[in-house]
Amino acid sequence: MTAAILVAMVAGVEVLGWWSYARTRLVATATWLVIVLVAAGVSDAVGAWGAVALGVGSAGWLVLRWRTDAGVAMGALVIAAGLLLLADGGPDGAAAVIAGLGAAVLLSRTANEVVRDVLERAKALPEDDEPMPEPAGSHLRGGRIIGPLERWLIVGLALVGAEGVIVGLMAAKGIGRFPEISGDRGRGSTAEEFLVGSLVSWALAGAAALMIAVLRP
Repeated sequence: MTAAILVAMVAGVEVLGWWSYARTRLVATATWLVIVLVAAGVSDAVGAWGAVALGVGSAGWLVLRWRTDAGVAMGALVIAAGLLLLADGGPDGAAAVIAGLGAAVLLSRTANEVVRDVLERAKALPEDDEPMPEPAGSHLRGGRIIGPLERWLIVGLALVGAEGVIVGLMAAKGIGRFPEISGDRGRGSTAEEFLVGSLVSWALAGAAALMIAVLRP
């Protein structure tokens, strides 16, 4: 349950960041975290160490999101949630629902930011390399909408055991992007962007599906 609540807390923080104004965001975020911690304590959903883990985990997310980027923060969250699952991740229907709702939020806009941050890091050139000019036109488009839909679909298919459909979905994505990739034969940057972005996106969906599957009775 602790891992599921941590994911839900972080998801709530992200939603508040999307919709609240800058001057009220800090107050709204602090209020949300306190409410969740108090509710978890009153309902005895987590023990004393669980409450400490939730406090440290949510604070760590805020610090990493503020000081680094979404990719680093998400990586830390995946590790923390995995460790909490190992500690007390037995089957729990309520925890599975909470984790599913939190994961659905994080696999949308936040996951898009994670993919973008990873791509930016991948594009970074060593200091002794000269930057190459960007090709005319734009790179891959549509990921802002297609990405969340793809991740949600992969999680749903994984939970019902439709691995073959997932493989077909991945293949169809490659076929659909083939015209854009083949048009960049000289540089290969579009192919690299597609591969890196897809792998990161699929990894996030796989982590969410695994967490829900572990918690599901």
